[in-house]
Amino acid sequence: MLYMEKMKRLSFLLLFLFVLPIAIGQLPFPNNKVATAPEEQKYMVYAATPNISESEEELVNEDPEPDQSPDPNQSPDPNPIQQLQPSTPFNVLMLYTHSHESYKQVVAETKGLKPTYNDYDDQTNIFGMQEMMKQYLQLNGITPSVLDFDVMAEMVNNGKKFHQAYKFVRPVLAEQLTKQKYDLVLDLHRDSVPAKATTLVLDGERYAKVAFVIGAEHSGYKSNLAYATALSEQLNQMVPGISRGIIKKQGDDVNGIYNQDLSPMMLLIEFGGIDNNEQELERTMAVLAQAIAKAFVETSI
Repeated sequence: MLYMEKMKRLSFLLLFLFVLPIAIGQLPFPNNKVATAPEEQKYMVYAATPNISESEEELVNEDPEPDQSPDPNQSPDPNPIQQLQPSTPFNVLMLYTHSHESYKQVVAETKGLKPTYNDYDDQTNIFGMQEMMKQYLQLNGITPSVLDFDVMAEMVNNGKKFHQAYKFVRPVLAEQLTKQKYDLVLDLHRDSVPAKATTLVLDGERYAKVAFVIGAEHSGYKSNLAYATALSEQLNQMVPGISRGIIKKQGDDVNGIYNQDLSPMMLLIEFGGIDNNEQELERTMAVLAQAIAKAFVETSI
């Protein structure tokens, strides 16, 4: 009997010692929390595409590793717009000295009218195209700014005449140039010559031609000329014939300076003409933005 009693006690002791660690592990001590791996962080990548819609944004981010193999049924783009990233910021200032210069077909489509010869419009004009122009510059890694000054509207408010436009905008532009360093300054205009002179048809696509006006009546004009020449040549390398070249202005009955003495990197661009439509203008702006990147910006793709 005594032997059996000792065996029972020993059995209970062994069972207690076996169960004790398990029981301790279930107690709510601070260091008994179960360690779990942190939740994986998810990041969205947004494509640098103008006016991307919500549905398009979802498609961009749906597959982090999309199939990069080319579609055999899709013909290659003869003039692809590449995504460029500058090694250092490249700042471009745009201004519109003749801000109400308009395109008759754009005015007609916007207002639901028949196209008529309309040189100027206070609502639908080249100044109003600034957002489209900014988007194409941004797409090519360029940082755009706009001189927020509707020159022709302010001239009307101040009783100034059309021929005073360059003189009127000069102090506003000069002040802006003291506030920030710009790598390129573009004064954008619309030419008044007809479609035959300002329209290019190449491989079934229609483009608005551009031209560069250089005022040769200031001592530093050769720097402006060099920038204009480089950009004109780059444009014609990409789309032959899209640039009409350089127009030097000096002598009687012309401005001769066009405020280009304020910056050696300032260009006056005749962007299309009175007859060009919105599609032709936008197609050319896409090429112009890429040409600026290729000609002047140190980039990596």
